Amino acid sequence: MLSIAQKLDYIPALASVAVTFVWAVLTLAVRAPEYPSHWLLHIGYAVFRKLSSRLSAAQMQYVLPASNLVYNRYIRSVRQKPLTVQLNHGAMGHWIGSPDAKNILVWYHGGGFALPANIGYFKFFASIVADCERNGQSLSIFALTYTLVPVATYPTQLRQAVEALRYILVEKRHAPGNVMLGGDSAGGNLVGGVLSHLAHTHPAIDPLKLNDGSRIAGAVMIAPWTCLQPEHGDRIIDFRGDLITPVVGPLWGGGYIGAAPKDLYTDLSDAPPEWFAKFPIRRILVCGGEREILLPVIEDFVEKLRAGFQGNVEFCIGKGEGHVAPVYNLYIGDKRETQQGTRATSFIRELLEKM
Repeated sequence: MLSIAQKLDYIPALASVAVTFVWAVLTLAVRAPEYPSHWLLHIGYAVFRKLSSRLSAAQMQYVLPASNLVYNRYIRSVRQKPLTVQLNHGAMGHWIGSPDAKNILVWYHGGGFALPANIGYFKFFASIVADCERNGQSLSIFALTYTLVPVATYPTQLRQAVEALRYILVEKRHAPGNVMLGGDSAGGNLVGGVLSHLAHTHPAIDPLKLNDGSRIAGAVMIAPWTCLQPEHGDRIIDFRGDLITPVVGPLWGGGYIGAAPKDLYTDLSDAPPEWFAKFPIRRILVCGGEREILLPVIEDFVEKLRAGFQGNVEFCIGKGEGHVAPVYNLYIGDKRETQQGTRATSFIRELLEKM
């Protein structure tokens, strides 16, 4: 629960957001090319940057609906029946598409481990399922709702992410070759953590071993947050074209770690190349936005992943795009296709063709 002081703080916080909104509108015609090209993103990104840097995670959670509630509202809005599964360790999984589909994409949402999934996620998921259906491919998405910080810290969220995959492999009895993993930002961190657990069992999490020779079909990592508290040194961070600022990384990253020391499950960027050698997966697609502040971290991670992983690694950079553009652009109201979203969708389609 928020204190009275935290609740009263909404008044000056919202005032500063209003000023940011007005300024973004007034500068539409004279904005530099480093800002988003579309007017809606220019305003929306500016407002989100202010909200995420001005309010604490607890304050944002207080006014945002929980992931499971957003899912229920969205599914009912498209006249479908919500299908939610209670998983071990306090997690939930939500079906987008039929649970009887041949192929399953397990998705871990982003938000710095502090924010719930927004409606943009479920619109993005629905577009992927619909695209596969148009191509005669059977796919359903199983989206995890994990416990947000500060209610729980690492390794709770990773344990819950493993449980979502365990449910699909063990309870639903899907072969690894018919299963994919996906995640964005903090969810991309969880994809890396789950693959690390499959290859190198985490000491605090129940083992999940695949049969000899079995491999997950593929993974999509959109703007993976593989270095929770990057050191930028003297580098000037240009966040004008992005959704987030350098302020949120240390705050949300520190909130996720809590009292635990960081390790290779939380900060995959620190792993030596040989750590990736035994990842039981066939292909990995990593996406990043040209304008996002995490791009240098993502580029370094991809270089290291390619040096150690034995399978195929593809890297897609969305020209002019910001952090997790395929999801947050939809959330803001921009329905145009993003380069990252287009490639992620076609990548999934390609994987299904080989299943």
